[in-house]
Amino acid sequence: MRRILIAPDSFKGSLTAVEFCRIGAQVIKHHWPDIEVIERPLSDGGEGFVAAITESGQAERRVVDSLDPLARPIQATFGWQADRQTAMIEMAQASGLPLISKQERDPMQASTYGTGLVIKAALELGARTIILGLGGSATNDGGAGALQALGIELSDDKDQPIKPGVQGLLKLDKIGHIPAHLSNIKWHLACDVTNPLLGEQGATTVYGPQKGVTPQTHAEFEQALTKFAELIEQRTGHNITTRPGAGAAGGMAGGFMGILNAQTFSGFDLLAETIGLHQTFEQGVDLVITGEGRMDAQTRHGKLPMKLAEMAQRYDVPILGLCGQLDISAEQMPEFIALFSLIHRLTDEADAMNHTEHWLKSTLYSALKLYLH
Repeated sequence: MRRILIAPDSFKGSLTAVEFCRIGAQVIKHHWPDIEVIERPLSDGGEGFVAAITESGQAERRVVDSLDPLARPIQATFGWQADRQTAMIEMAQASGLPLISKQERDPMQASTYGTGLVIKAALELGARTIILGLGGSATNDGGAGALQALGIELSDDKDQPIKPGVQGLLKLDKIGHIPAHLSNIKWHLACDVTNPLLGEQGATTVYGPQKGVTPQTHAEFEQALTKFAELIEQRTGHNITTRPGAGAAGGMAGGFMGILNAQTFSGFDLLAETIGLHQTFEQGVDLVITGEGRMDAQTRHGKLPMKLAEMAQRYDVPILGLCGQLDISAEQMPEFIALFSLIHRLTDEADAMNHTEHWLKSTLYSALKLYLH
């Protein structure tokens, strides 16, 4: 029996990786019922990271009460592996940009405190390893909120706990008590971003504008993260300003590197190991189907579809790429046997979002007709 592996990233805003897999499996099973379909939704650490792990059956789904970036009550999901005492947490579940409207975007107040509450719940469950997926954040607080939720004392010059968000970080004067049990935890940051904390390629400059940072307020955000980094180095001896990836998730990576000695790992590599992707290939795959919202020149530089294509190449398995917007030629992506855009007519973003599922079905059927005999 032939086996097809469906392993996409999400089409942000229109289709989750789990939904892509479900639709793809429906198309194949309807038209080619003799083919076995393996569904493996993927993520590089951002949106869909937890779903990718729990949907694969590699972790138990846990739901906990938390707070969104503006401190409103929400529920968040994380993955739990009891035998490994490992929790997989997606910071976007409690601190992500999709949780607030465009009008509400306010990185001065937005905090990662809710993510800290999710981590705290995992630690209370007995977690010894935390795999924290970074990406899609609404915050620019260097992870200060999450660290406070874990019991780390961040105070102003009057020895009062600082307020949430950058408004508090601007008044940070001292990093006090760090609970001893936190140093016994393995902190793994799933992150494919290499941006530093500060400067032209840093958290505020590159990702701040989409969160609400303006040219007028930019200097304050940079000042807050600079002061945070200085105090971290004084307290722990860790210089996070030069660490690649410290700028991920509004500097949350930097805060966790500096105070908790967290280590960064490729989100794709961590997920591939966790869900046994290599074993899936070793058991035999005849074709791989992957995709993401947009495939362009950046896709070549370590984005998820490219990493999967490189893995497929090692096992000599052909791979098809599907995307919403295609801005790169097939000649520039020789690892793929073909690339397909779901959009076949002039349209605007809202129309494309509304038709994603229908277009995925028709494009996938047309593509597979060419390669399945």
